[in-house]
Amino acid sequence: MVQSIILSGPTASGKSSLALEVASSLGLEIINADSVCFYRGFDIGSAKPTIEERSRVPHHLIDIADPLETYHAGRFLKDCRERLAEIHSRGKRALIVGGSGFYLKALRKGLWDAPEGSPEFRNTLADRPTEDLYQELSTFDPAHATKIGPTDRYRMVRALEIFHLSGRRPSELESGMGDQTDPSFQLWVIDRETPELMERIRLRVDHMLAGGWVEETRHLMDHYPESRTLRAVGYAQVVRYLRGELPPGRKIPPGIPGLREEIVLSHRQLVKQQRTWFKQLSPDRTFTLEAGLGNLKEKLIHFYQ
Repeated sequence: MVQSIILSGPTASGKSSLALEVASSLGLEIINADSVCFYRGFDIGSAKPTIEERSRVPHHLIDIADPLETYHAGRFLKDCRERLAEIHSRGKRALIVGGSGFYLKALRKGLWDAPEGSPEFRNTLADRPTEDLYQELSTFDPAHATKIGPTDRYRMVRALEIFHLSGRRPSELESGMGDQTDPSFQLWVIDRETPELMERIRLRVDHMLAGGWVEETRHLMDHYPESRTLRAVGYAQVVRYLRGELPPGRKIPPGIPGLREEIVLSHRQLVKQQRTWFKQLSPDRTFTLEAGLGNLKEKLIHFYQ
């Protein structure tokens, strides 16, 4: 059995740059596990590796889905395993990189025995507010509602769909999976002290906005208005800004400064969700940067050599 490391951590913790450095020095290939990077056209707001970075190190599972597709965990699991087999067949090794907890859980724990999606049922939920969906989910499966949180509309819809089609609660299906972890993967999680991470997020958001994030989102709205990826953290805030929608219940500065505040806030909330996910996934190793950076690099080199 050839083991691979899943390198994860909260947004802006430095996963991608670290992975690129290590993969370049060790001759590794990188497999993406960031949910937005699967989609073509979502480049700036996802901090997708640049063409130059992808030319330095082979990257897999980037730009593999149309913006109107639904790229789900089952497809990711299949694609990731196929890429790993192909990489290993060439005598190479892979580093899996990303912070999307549900996809990482699929690799580590497998997937529920849940029914296939129903576009017809999903259409019946399209016009309902996210708050309404969360309240309904909380009524019949409060444990699952608490786990996914009040902002993850896609997973709310999927949970309601599972209950509608099978009559079984998602938490019930999940509890029947057992707690075995696939030994093919080790999960290594990096993090930073919260004040440092928040500053990195602010700088990153400034860089993305200066790099044309608003223009990119406007183009995606014009060409793919039904793309659910426009609801991803960051993109959703830019969409509301372009539509002139103000956040309910609070005042923000006008223009780009207000948009910046909203994006930073959404990322702060995302970090809390990600940290919860990582705890649930029981990482094999955790590192706090920058203090643990040298130790992390040393252990990565030892693992792959």
